[in-house]
Amino acid sequence: MLNLRDFRIGWRLLIKEPAYSAVVILGLAIGFAVCFLLLGFVRHSFSYDQHVPDHDRIFLVKQRWNTVGSSGEWGQQISLPGRDAIVASGVPLLATTAISHETDVLVDGHVQTIEITTVDPAFQQIFQPKVLSGDLKTTLLKPDNIALTRETATRLFNSINVAGQSVRIAGKPYLIGAVLEDPPAATVQPYAALAGIKTAIWDQEYRHLVETNWGSSHGPVYVKFTGTPQPGPVQDAILRAMLNSAFYKRMSPQQVAALNGQNALDFALMPLADVYLDPDVRNNGGSGDIPHGDRKSVLGLAAVAVLILLLAATNYVNLATVRTLRRQREIAVRKVIGASAGQVSRQFLAESILVCLIATAIGLLLAWLLLPVFGDLVQRKFDHMFDVPALLISLALGVSIGLASGAYPTWSALKVRPTSALQGRGNAETTGGLWMRRVLTVLQFGTAMGLTGLTLSVAWQTQYASSLDPGFDASSLLVVEAPDDMRKANTSAFRDAVKRIPGVTGVALSDAPVTRNHNSTALQREGGNSTEIHYLLVDPDFFDVYGLKPVSGRLYNRSMDKIEDDNKIVINEAGIKALGFASAQEATGKFVHFPMTDSKSPPMQVVGVAPDIRHRSARETMQPTVYFLENRTAVLSVRAPGHMEEVQHAIEEMWPRFFPNAVLDIKRMPALFSRNYDEDRRLAKLLASSSLIAIAIAAFGIYVLSAYSVQRRTREIVLRKLYGAGGADIGKLVAREFMALIGIGALIGLPVAWLATQRYLSSFTEKAPIGLWTVAFALGVALLVALVSTLRHTFSAMRITPVLALRD
Repeated sequence: MLNLRDFRIGWRLLIKEPAYSAVVILGLAIGFAVCFLLLGFVRHSFSYDQHVPDHDRIFLVKQRWNTVGSSGEWGQQISLPGRDAIVASGVPLLATTAISHETDVLVDGHVQTIEITTVDPAFQQIFQPKVLSGDLKTTLLKPDNIALTRETATRLFNSINVAGQSVRIAGKPYLIGAVLEDPPAATVQPYAALAGIKTAIWDQEYRHLVETNWGSSHGPVYVKFTGTPQPGPVQDAILRAMLNSAFYKRMSPQQVAALNGQNALDFALMPLADVYLDPDVRNNGGSGDIPHGDRKSVLGLAAVAVLILLLAATNYVNLATVRTLRRQREIAVRKVIGASAGQVSRQFLAESILVCLIATAIGLLLAWLLLPVFGDLVQRKFDHMFDVPALLISLALGVSIGLASGAYPTWSALKVRPTSALQGRGNAETTGGLWMRRVLTVLQFGTAMGLTGLTLSVAWQTQYASSLDPGFDASSLLVVEAPDDMRKANTSAFRDAVKRIPGVTGVALSDAPVTRNHNSTALQREGGNSTEIHYLLVDPDFFDVYGLKPVSGRLYNRSMDKIEDDNKIVINEAGIKALGFASAQEATGKFVHFPMTDSKSPPMQVVGVAPDIRHRSARETMQPTVYFLENRTAVLSVRAPGHMEEVQHAIEEMWPRFFPNAVLDIKRMPALFSRNYDEDRRLAKLLASSSLIAIAIAAFGIYVLSAYSVQRRTREIVLRKLYGAGGADIGKLVAREFMALIGIGALIGLPVAWLATQRYLSSFTEKAPIGLWTVAFALGVALLVALVSTLRHTFSAMRITPVLALRD
């Protein structure tokens, strides 16, 4: 058993050699800090909604469209008619929706944007938020009441004592009926403010759409079983209600036949704790999307965390082993004066544990200091990273690493023979020990090269995807989202005012930014099958402002088209193929219609075919898209070549005159496209940070190995010099060993990096021409690092004076 005296001796030895102690402790501390942060992120990712009472009884309802042209992916949002079917299923349960929208609120003359989540009264029973003041139950029943979280109340009022006060939304007063504690960070259902499902914030048009349309999914629906969970009957109830709905009955026989025996919609219930890492779902980045993580990426980061810590530990083993070899006379003296094997073992293990515990403490301090930076990097908030269990596990890990890292140096100390050591013989490392440390160096460089190669691949693909041609000139476009559509006089007046700004060459209108095109409808050509196709509502100026030229026919323009023309459409090239036309020329002039069972919808003529433009990321193919003329548009695309700054400033100045109760949302078009790759950039930054640390650790490891190698081979080097070897020959001798180790590391690490790269690229439909240059560059970096790290000791070997060396 280790005792306090062993640790005191270890502490004195560390103080005696401050340089050695500082190096090993700092190296281990950095490894512990990185490992703690990465594993903290992994722990956070696997802990979503574990705090919710009875979370094992709570499920999320998700749906999948099976219509022709749909993506076939599961979505984590369903319609309110689906929620109604759940409530009417007869199964003992509670159900709530959670529809979130960014809303502008006026407080004390200042307008701020908050996200208000509209929920059913059952939300309180399902998620059980902590109420700080007021009455949440009553608040959710009143249409003119809202509840704020602590953070939102503080942001709006600089106080949490706001129950009974009011805010104004769209010019109307809303009473703050309750203040809630902030939800934990690890939840798929965050909220900043809550309103009841009967809220007056929704206008009648939107309420009718949400409450009656099976094809309109605006938010998730959660179910809590009050008895034994019965997902099957609930799924069946939703499906029966959908099949009996007017939505399904309006489907034409052709639409039903095109389903090939499938249902138009499939439904499934997923346990709440599994939602965050659901592998069937990909976030679209729209309002109300549930936070989502990728299980493979999370597990990959866990592996990187462990690797970083192991690399740091191997460095310590290398250093401690070399130090043990240099302390053989000290060990021999201790044995001669009566120290037992147990006492020697305790001393070395105590020293190793002490080093690792000190490194753990410093590593935790570094992690605490770096947590804000790390949180920004991964775009997550961490509120339980440094709780008691995490700290206790960290200390236990420090002790474990200390025991494991000290085992080999301890074994080396036990093998010291006092007679040989005191006579100056036997101070060489065993062949087995030497090969073990070579293996550790190979693993260090293999890991460093693998991480570097993967980092370069991810960064290069992200840069490539971000710079893909969107199909139009995005560089001079500003995107402004108005709070109301063009049916409102103030929005129309605002559009006209923007057109008059000097430097503006055109203003186009659409119902959504072109980078967020998620709406779809069914269309059918004469004699063809119904197909699901995305749509965008635009004005006649849209194609002129975007600078798009027709592939066939003509596109909308102000001289020939009016906003109320609902008998003409423009379809893109991908849409023409989806509808079954052989070419753009064949489609031009033809008619399509909405499939209906009772009577054929009025035909719409395809006046022209537009080129494909990029609506999503490089992970998806070009979307089949139809463009309708419509005045339900609130997104302005402002073309201002060469005058972006001036135009943006002018819009900011005029905004309050038209929308005094709303916050301006203005962005540059390239920034909207760039958002599609935010997760990839974060992954690249994490990998780059890990690569730099791994390279530093490998550099330090080979530095130590080269120092010992030159020391161990001093007599051999002297003999070679005596037999005529020059400095260059000695340099080659020393370098040969390390180049061989790096070559073996490359054979291990680079194929793994290549496989990981191919797996990452498999999610993209458009891939960068990466080739083998990334692994070649990683190998080059490793060679350069090794050269710099071993240069000092290589020169030392070349400058060895035979007479002095033999005398020593």
